[in-house]
Amino acid sequence: MSVEFIRGPNVYLRETTAADLDNIKAALVDWNWFPYSLDQTKRVLKGALIQMRNIERPYKDTSHFTETFTICKVSDNSFVGFSQYLVRAGKEVTITFTAALPALRGAGLMDEAAKLRDAAIFTELSCASYTNKLDPSFIDTLRTYQTLEGTELSQRSNRTLKLVKVVKADYDTWRAANSSSVPSYTFSGGSYTPPQNR
Repeated sequence: MSVEFIRGPNVYLRETTAADLDNIKAALVDWNWFPYSLDQTKRVLKGALIQMRNIERPYKDTSHFTETFTICKVSDNSFVGFSQYLVRAGKEVTITFTAALPALRGAGLMDEAAKLRDAAIFTELSCASYTNKLDPSFIDTLRTYQTLEGTELSQRSNRTLKLVKVVKADYDTWRAANSSSVPSYTFSGGSYTPPQNR
């Protein structure tokens, strides 16, 4: 059984399971110069599953682990995509993967998932900041609380990525002035029991 993290109007984020392998591979079809092989995808998923034993919530200033979430539709529980981030000391977060099934891109589902993730990171888990690399082929416009730090040529895709940083104060200011832009949500990820203790 997979543990839910946060639920919005159209999507929810839940713990990733081994059964998500084929869908994650399909979401990573254009992540690299060549489509991810099954073995490469297995390494991503294996790393996510191993890290589950190290997750602690609420986050602490000394936390250091990776969280991976599967994004599903509320309407039928079907796979939309997945997201992964690294939590480091000082509650600083680095987004490492965000990918959706190609057929579902541009439908607004991943946008809602990103807003839910941001609400969880800053409002519910009180993280200090996050950094992310955005591929303009998929995300061209920054949110007003995101600061462009520069660009970087991706070695995996040979595309120029936007380096983005968000700090809690900027997110909180934006959220206070734009409360209707944050999807209504139910957060259930305030605590966590590692699989070996369930």
